[in-house]
Amino acid sequence: MSISELKIQILESVGGLNHLQSEEVLNYINRVQRSRQDQEDYLNFKRRAMEEIQVAIDDNSSQAA
Repeated sequence: MSISELKIQILESVGGLNHLQSEEVLNYINRVQRSRQDQEDYLNFKRRAMEEIQVAIDDNSSQAA
């Protein structure tokens, strides 16, 4: 199922809820989305750190030789 189809299903489901229920669902979706972004940011930071560590090791090895 594509993301577009999932979004449509969510919108249709939210359409049947009252205002308070709709707000709770949308707040939940926003929290999930933020947590995914936080995870992506962490993984990108970790990847860049590992690349920098590898460059430092390579530089240190070449200077020692």
